[in-house]
Formats: sequence, C-alpha cells, structure tokens
Amino acid sequence: FVVYGVSAQVSIGDLFIGGIVPGILCGLVLMGYCYYRSRKEGWHGETRKRTAATVGKAFWDAKWALMVPIIVLGGIYGGIFTPTEAAVVAVVYSVLIGKFVYKELDGKTLYECLRTTGLINGATEFMIGLSMAFASYLASLAHSPFILLMVINVFLLVIGCFVDNIAAVIILTPILLPVVKTIGIDPIHFGLIITVNLACGFISPPYGINLFVASAISGESIESI
Repeated sequence: FVVYGVSAQVSIGDLFIGGIVPGILCGLVLMGYCYYRSRKEGWHGETRKRTAATVGKAFWDAKWALMVPIIVLGGIYGGIFTPTEAAVVAVVYSVLIGKFVYKELDGKTLYECLRTTGLINGATEFMIGLSMAFASYLASLAHSPFILLMVINVFLLVIGCFVDNIAAVIILTPILLPVVKTIGIDPIHFGLIITVNLACGFISPPYGINLFVASAISGESIESI
C-alpha cells in the first residue's frame, strides 16, 4: 500500500482504511478453511494456555522485528525520509538485526538475497515492455468496465506468479492506473485490486516466496507445499 500510494499519488491512510474489510475477509476465509481441514484430518496444535502475559511475551520477543514498520511508516509520516530512503533504512536495519540480534543471517544467505534481487530486477525490465503493450490493448477495452477489470485481474494474477509484488506495483501502477481512471474506477479501489492480486502470486509457483517462508517455518518440503 505504501509503495502503491507513492506511485499513484493517493493517500496511504485511505488505502489502509480501504484494506480493512478485504483483509478481514481474507483472514476469516483462511481461518475457516484451516479449522475445517484440521477437524477433518484430526490435526491438533500445541496445547498451551493463552493469557495476556503469554501474548505480551510473544510481542516482547518480536520487538526488534516489529520495529521495522514503525521505523518505515514513522519516518515517512514524520517527514524524516522519503519512501525510497525508508526502504534503504529498513534493509540496513533488517540486516543488522538479522545478523547480530537474531543471528539468522550469514554470508551465504545474504548473497542469495542479493542474487534473487538481481534476478527480479532483470525480469522487471522485460515486464516494462510487456506492460506498455498490454496497456495499449486495455485502452481498446475501456468501454466495458467489467471486461477491463477481469482482464486486469487475470493479468495481475499471472504477473504475481513471476515477479515480486513491490517491483510489479512500481512498474504497473503508472501504466494501468490511467487506463482504469478513464472508466471511472477509483484509484483507492484499484490499489486494493492490484495489491490483493499480486499477493496471490506470493503463494504461486514458480516465484511463490511465501511458500519458502512456510517451508522454513513448518519444516515441510517446498515440493509438498
């Protein structure tokens, strides 16, 4: 939302407010399915008493990681640095915390992060050309809001499978936003559409970065996930 808000020149606060209902709906659907599947398969989690004290301890243990959004949003809203500078600050902070506090980052992991970033940036160069051609095609569909939104949704779902959502938002917003504006679609509404669609790509191969996160947390193989 922050990246889209800067790219589209719309209120980031309005985007956050607009995302409350879709976010709650997505969360409820995921929770409902997990509950149904767990009951069906007989799966059980840890049997532990949950109290305000245990929740507070969990927040305290995660305090260094939770500082990232506070630093980013606080710095932007406070006028301390620009969104681009905020990204740099967040990266440096995350590397330092990961290396010296959580002790989970080593040279090999850092190299892999840099290599992946290079590959993503390389892929986005090709996407710029594709997006420009796609925008021209969408202009011919501008007379039908329904068809236009359906085509954009499918396009974003496919793009999300191959490209990081931050890079995709930066590239696609200036290209697609003028097209949807011509048929009266609100930029805040479109921001929700583009964000949720690209998020679906986070669990879709071959990119599916959240699949790797789930694998690391659960211990399941990336193939089975």
